[in-house]
Amino acid sequence: MADRLEIYRGALRLLGPSNLASLSEDRPEKRALDGAWENCGNFMLEQGLWNFAIRTVQLSFDEDVEPLFGFDHAFSKPADWVRTAAISETADFREGVMAYEDETSYWHVSLETIYVRYVSNDDAYGWNVGAWRQHFSKAIEAYLAFECGLPISADRGNRNDIYSLYEKRLRDAKIKDAVDERVRYSPPGRWTRSRNVGYPRDRYRG
Repeated sequence: MADRLEIYRGALRLLGPSNLASLSEDRPEKRALDGAWENCGNFMLEQGLWNFAIRTVQLSFDEDVEPLFGFDHAFSKPADWVRTAAISETADFREGVMAYEDETSYWHVSLETIYVRYVSNDDAYGWNVGAWRQHFSKAIEAYLAFECGLPISADRGNRNDIYSLYEKRLRDAKIKDAVDERVRYSPPGRWTRSRNVGYPRDRYRG
């Protein structure tokens, strides 16, 4: 479970011998971190299809929006949309929609209803700091330190090193998040598949 104060402390440790007792302290480095916090968080949410930030919704087309040529309907993107993970015509996402156009605030699709999985910046999803995994928190620590490096430390060499560390931590966070996703949707083993051979498929549908 992540904590904003601990993330601030981690960022400051990368910049030198500085620490915070609480988020209520009024110090230059704390004000620098406060100023960068929201932009850094939004930037980090854009960098991956983070499991903790994924939201799934069912959408109906907008009757008042003219779709692009070649498509039947337009669907408004949710206000908390950051990036798209999947679009499907079924709620189980077994069949993805291949023929669609993503343009500005709309998806253009020749269906009347779609299901969308996307990265959300809602307080209950992407901005639920308590749900951030440690690898994501470590990456945002480094990015916060990079963004605040010159105002706090005035050391350009240090700032370049911190950006390299951020890139390394971001790669690590993406790898670990992808592993979590594979475990969550792991395919059945050979023993399970062999037990299903010869049985009607409908028997196993929920």
